[in-house]
Amino acid sequence: MTGTRAFARMMAIIFLGTLCGCDQVLTWLDELDHQEAPDPAGAETPALAEEEEVSQRPADSIARSETEVITFRNILQNEEMSREERIQALLNLDPAALQAPGSPNRGASDQPTQGSRPQAREKGPKQWEIANARRHVPVVMYSTTWCGVCKKARRYFEDKRISFVEYDVDKNASARAEYLSLNPRRTVPTIKVGNEVIVGFSEAAVGRALEGAARARLN
Repeated sequence: MTGTRAFARMMAIIFLGTLCGCDQVLTWLDELDHQEAPDPAGAETPALAEEEEVSQRPADSIARSETEVITFRNILQNEEMSREERIQALLNLDPAALQAPGSPNRGASDQPTQGSRPQAREKGPKQWEIANARRHVPVVMYSTTWCGVCKKARRYFEDKRISFVEYDVDKNASARAEYLSLNPRRTVPTIKVGNEVIVGFSEAAVGRALEGAARARLN
């Protein structure tokens, strides 16, 4: 049915183009697209549908679902976090990340001495070396069964074949203690990639953390 309709539409376009010219055809197509477009209010996005598949948060859960993604890049700009939460979150991050993005960490031995010739810049690790190192980066996710964002993160790790360990903070007492020390906001998922802590989830944030941890292992 759809193919027949598309063919009929194409023939109508050719016919109208012959009689009325291209401008009239474009106007007609614009009006037709507006008529056929579904009502956005009635359409359910996949994200909302996924959230509804997960049971509601139980009253006795110690955590709540995190809708933001918090790393060093946005801790200082997050107005919802208290001063104590920001300090704790910064302390939880890898010390190597506590320098401005893109600025090299130069030690005293890296400073050029007077009269010395600049040495040729060493080549960085090859992509296959980084890819191999990524597979050895420890990934731990603290989650709950009712959290839709946790479900999304879990599916991402499984689809990308990223090895990870997952703890339910509502059921695992020992994991809960570590989780609370890592994330004073008490939100899930809380993901530890190497030495970096990500509160919430995004593919980009996890990818950056994996890349940084892999490169650190090669240095």
